[in-house]
Amino acid sequence: MRRIAQTCICLALSGCGYNTWSDLPFSTGSNPNMPVGSSENMRRAMGEVVEVRPLTTEPGDVWPGPLPPEPTLEDIEKQGLQPQVERPVPGSPDFQNQAPNLPPPPAARGSSTPPTNNQLGLTPLPAPRPPQASSPTPPGPNPAGQVYPTLNGPAVTNGGTGGYQTTTTPGGGSAIVVPNGNGTSTVIHSNGTIETVPTPR
Repeated sequence: MRRIAQTCICLALSGCGYNTWSDLPFSTGSNPNMPVGSSENMRRAMGEVVEVRPLTTEPGDVWPGPLPPEPTLEDIEKQGLQPQVERPVPGSPDFQNQAPNLPPPPAARGSSTPPTNNQLGLTPLPAPRPPQASSPTPPGPNPAGQVYPTLNGPAVTNGGTGGYQTTTTPGGGSAIVVPNGNGTSTVIHSNGTIETVPTPR
């Protein structure tokens, strides 16, 4: 058993590298754990002087030329490009259902030319029906004329909606009255004071 253990130890020690314990980093001057590289940053880290070439402009014109001018409506008319009805693209379901021989698209008409009744076999639109007379809805109650008791005296409403009303308060001031929905209303005076008063019925 002792011989087997000695043999295993000898085999294990033979696998260890000789340089890992013989070349100590601070005594012999060579460091086996030092990173390897020859880049510019690595040479600067090692203390070497590195010459850097200055950046220069690229020779020649790197920008494209000017863009061509956009065509005007006059140019398009001179080229004879007329708007056409869009056709389905080959391979789409509408292209397979398309009739093989469609009539040519109608000629372009001017703005003063009246349209024809039936273009490209489309059914004409039905004539519009006259509006039927319905019973008019009665107007809502006018919020004007209601009297709210305030600390300065009665305030009379002079307009508004169902959500708020405007009032004229004694002394020539104005206020906004907002109903709370619980039988009271909040009166916001123009001077910033707020009070809660009972809502008149």
